[in-house]
Amino acid sequence: MQKLGRNDSCHCGSGLKYKKCCLNKDEDFRVTRLVASQPLSLTDTIDHEMEWPNELHRLIAHHFLNHTIDVYKQEQIAGLILAWNRFASDTQPVSKKLGVYPAALEYVLCLIFAHPTTQSELAKKYDVSVATLSQRANQLFDYIEEHDDLSNELAARQLSVPDGSNSSIVMEQEMARLHALLDQQNFNSIDEINDFLAHNMNNKPVRGKKANKEEQASELLYAAWNEPNPHRKMQLAQEALQLDPQSGDAYNILAEGAASPKEMAYFYKQGMLVEEKRLGQACFKENKGHFWMYPPTRPYMRAKKGYAEICAQLDKMPEAIQHYRELLELNPNDNQGVRDLLLPAYIETKDWHAAEQLIRQYDEDGSASFKYARVIVEYGINGRSPKLQSLIKTAVEHNPFVPTYLKGKKRLPRTMPDYMGYGDDREAIVYALLNRHLWLTHPELLQLLPEQRK
Repeated sequence: MQKLGRNDSCHCGSGLKYKKCCLNKDEDFRVTRLVASQPLSLTDTIDHEMEWPNELHRLIAHHFLNHTIDVYKQEQIAGLILAWNRFASDTQPVSKKLGVYPAALEYVLCLIFAHPTTQSELAKKYDVSVATLSQRANQLFDYIEEHDDLSNELAARQLSVPDGSNSSIVMEQEMARLHALLDQQNFNSIDEINDFLAHNMNNKPVRGKKANKEEQASELLYAAWNEPNPHRKMQLAQEALQLDPQSGDAYNILAEGAASPKEMAYFYKQGMLVEEKRLGQACFKENKGHFWMYPPTRPYMRAKKGYAEICAQLDKMPEAIQHYRELLELNPNDNQGVRDLLLPAYIETKDWHAAEQLIRQYDEDGSASFKYARVIVEYGINGRSPKLQSLIKTAVEHNPFVPTYLKGKKRLPRTMPDYMGYGDDREAIVYALLNRHLWLTHPELLQLLPEQRK
């Protein structure tokens, strides 16, 4: 049984919707009408259970649903449709292009439920601009944050999805389990494989035999990545390491909880070394160029990036640069965002031509990180050249909030934002927190940046 919906036909047989007939009377007498449960599709929910300010907002909900229904879990999609319904009803947004808000909704869904994607990918999918997508996504985020009941509703839908940055790691472990199961099978046809995958992608894989030590260690790491208690997290990593001394991710977890940068460096380096041994030289040769796309390499990539970042903190910049470069050689697609660390490292060491080459390699990168770096690199190579002012103008047009933070006119927060958008204030905060020291060493260049227009 379920409650009679506000938009259902009234139980009295009048032919009117319940809300326009007997609802007020039932509420006065505290009566709850029940009907036989009939699960509604999301299409029916949009069309019959929700009220929309106008037809366009309803069509946007359908457009979002049509592009996501076979990609994400239904409860996640439903959560964003609910958010859109509330947002549209309260703000009555205007959009000249049908795909703008669906693209923003999918981006918000991916961030909340930790699905890997980029704004560029979604902008292409919906045929909209990255800047517009980012702006609308920020509006949706701000609205959700301002309404605790809506935030709680979406948080409840996260219970079946590991949250935080470690969710992708959990996904890797689920895939590893599936691969282990596949190795135990003896299929006679493609149909058998597809049936097996369909079953095990929707249900927790079960092992056909007792787990070995490596598999037991993997289970402990699965728990450790999502353990909120730091002491227990470290304990689980230590237990995993005892079972599997070649576990790079066990060392990565220990590095995250280390008491000092030197201790972090030790654990990350150990993780890197054991993974190099486990993978073997043939794996590096075979997968170079698309290394990240082969999941067993990721513990190594995490360890190497972590070690490089600690080297930079410990003023071992040449060593950090070497590891950053090797990471990009293994995986030019740069799923880890290494280029945003390598570029300021080049600038800090005044290796202007290496910085220029990196900018050319990722010329399509339109982030504040690269646009403002182009200004510093041009100044480092050619001084106050005719091209410099044009680069400044381009950077400021992309993100006008950056100069205010670089010049200290607006105080930077102590922590990074949880998310950022293309050209927004949060992107400016992230850029300034990571790169302000580079501008302070060039005060004459800093003065060329205009003040933010009010």
